[in-house]
Amino acid sequence: MKKDIAYRIAQTIQTGLLHGVLVIDQEFKSVFLNHALCDMWKIEQQDVLYRSVVDIFYNGNLKKVSGDYQGPLIQTMATGQELSACEVYLNVPGSRESKWFLVSTFILRDENGLPEYAVGNYIVIDKFKMFETKLDAVNMNIIKAFCKAIGVRDMYTMQHSENVAALIVGLTEYMKLSASEVTMAYLAGIVHDVGKIGISEEILNKPSRLTEAEYEIIKRHPRKGADILQEVEEFAALAQIVRHHHERYDGKGYPLGLQGESIPWISRMLTICDAYDAMTSMRCYCEPHSIEEALIEIKECAGRQFDPFLSGIFIDFIRECNFEVGNQLAAENT
Repeated sequence: MKKDIAYRIAQTIQTGLLHGVLVIDQEFKSVFLNHALCDMWKIEQQDVLYRSVVDIFYNGNLKKVSGDYQGPLIQTMATGQELSACEVYLNVPGSRESKWFLVSTFILRDENGLPEYAVGNYIVIDKFKMFETKLDAVNMNIIKAFCKAIGVRDMYTMQHSENVAALIVGLTEYMKLSASEVTMAYLAGIVHDVGKIGISEEILNKPSRLTEAEYEIIKRHPRKGADILQEVEEFAALAQIVRHHHERYDGKGYPLGLQGESIPWISRMLTICDAYDAMTSMRCYCEPHSIEEALIEIKECAGRQFDPFLSGIFIDFIRECNFEVGNQLAAENT
């Protein structure tokens, strides 16, 4: 695969933890798949690369008996329609099992504007589905309604929330916290930006630096999010976590300027995961940092913006998991 294509892929996908990436061409042949996807699908790179995924996994059939396409990526290449944050139950190609995935797809076009490659970004969300089954169905529907409302107005925030949820669940499991803490962390990741529902799209999607007045409006979202969640009695603890996810360890955050361990435990974890994903994601107003650049920033801000103890654990967690798409793309093309 050419280096310019690798660069375009790196600029298109969200790089980071737990993301499987598959890229196919117009003939549905794979031109790139990362190690995270191989682990998810229980396949070997050399068995799939440069071969038709339709032939390998689906016996040459673009569609199922039901008439649906064989997954979001096949659908995107066949129709030219990009898909965002689809929850899909897919057969795992290298085994007989099926799993829930969160899938987003992107089109890379040639110089004539025609689809040249389709990129699929996969996150396993089986554990998230297990969390949902443990929660009251009505409350889970409320949370999903919040997420849908955000996504309609600001797709970045919706994808960011899913990313942060994946990160904080991975972190809490790495720390061997209790099942109840992991579940609470997941919910906090999903809804931490729900307060942005009340912010105008012009501010949310502004392609340049915010004015002081606009930034003051943005700073209201933790309090607004907590106020929304407090309307549901069972979300009282969750509301407190959301209220304080922009506090700083040195007391210079908002909305209340809490300091050190007076900030809720999960809020301090959420602050780190939130900042990490924001730094490593493509935004309308800035280029993403590399994984290593983001980790250096977290280390430098430990004790000021971030809890120093949790910062060290988070850095170890990311480095040990080692699912950096950018580095893998570079390795494929050197």
